[in-house]
Amino acid sequence: MNSISQRIAEELGVREQQVNATVAMLDEGASVPFIARYRKEVTGSLDDSQLRTLEERLRYLRELEDRRGAILKSIDEQGKLTDELRASISAADTKNRLEDLYLPYKPKRRTKAQIAREAGLEPLADALYDNPALDPESTASGYLNPEANVEDTKAALDGARYILMERFAEDAELLGALRNFVWQEGQLKVTVVAGKETEGAKFRDYFDHIEPLKKTPSHRALAILRGRNEGVLTFSIVMGDAEDDRRQPHPAEQRIAAHWNIRDNGRAADKWLSDVVRWTWRVKLSTQIETDLMAQVRDAAEAEAINVFAANLKDLLLLAPAGPRPTLGLDPGL
Repeated sequence: MNSISQRIAEELGVREQQVNATVAMLDEGASVPFIARYRKEVTGSLDDSQLRTLEERLRYLRELEDRRGAILKSIDEQGKLTDELRASISAADTKNRLEDLYLPYKPKRRTKAQIAREAGLEPLADALYDNPALDPESTASGYLNPEANVEDTKAALDGARYILMERFAEDAELLGALRNFVWQEGQLKVTVVAGKETEGAKFRDYFDHIEPLKKTPSHRALAILRGRNEGVLTFSIVMGDAEDDRRQPHPAEQRIAAHWNIRDNGRAADKWLSDVVRWTWRVKLSTQIETDLMAQVRDAAEAEAINVFAANLKDLLLLAPAGPRPTLGLDPGL
């Protein structure tokens, strides 16, 4: 795997020596403006834009490496670090990918799935998943455990469902695919909070608004987020038709089912497994993925807003200060 300096050099299209020299100065406490203005001979004339990107990527990649090390250590201490998993974690190139891989091994509060496993219900979950021809009710009757509060077949099937939901929701490949799918196909739907029409009049353009998520420009994204923070607007990511029909399977549910090879062929457990898929998306994954993607939209919008502000400020600063009059400036640093 490339070093951090090699990776940044490839991204910026510059020499690794330029990156190493800049990193050394940043680590010594030098600022980007100082390096851009006074250390061009050291950096090979990297401009301020390249230096700012270098600084941001350096921080991100160092945080990524620190997190990678902590995750490897945590999983290794659990005795669950296989060679394949180590290779996947070592190859992860984003924080999202890294956290997706860590999710099944991340210490968490005692979940409903964990309680169900402790009650001996994992074999039931495995049996119904592996052989959908089994009847859920009759199969579950063999796993009753009053001492663990599994007193009837409903409690047993609920426990088995929690186990499969957690398993489905912690699959790193599936999470990445779903996040990309919703980003590509999702629409940002915005509505006004009831009773806030007058108070939030400045956001009236977004009282009933919908547009493709990935194409939302920065100024609209920031306005929508500001309206949400002020309690005027609410938003969600919807697929296809703007109306969220809870009676119809969500397109993401179809992808979960396909990933886990779940099909409704009329077998005894097929409907139960389809319900598990629906609960996985609507209870476990939809909010998580929406939060991840809206954070991505916010970060991109803020970066674009800063760039626009910087460009406008540059034009302003380059204006002739006294109109059409010769002006001499002196740099006191010289």
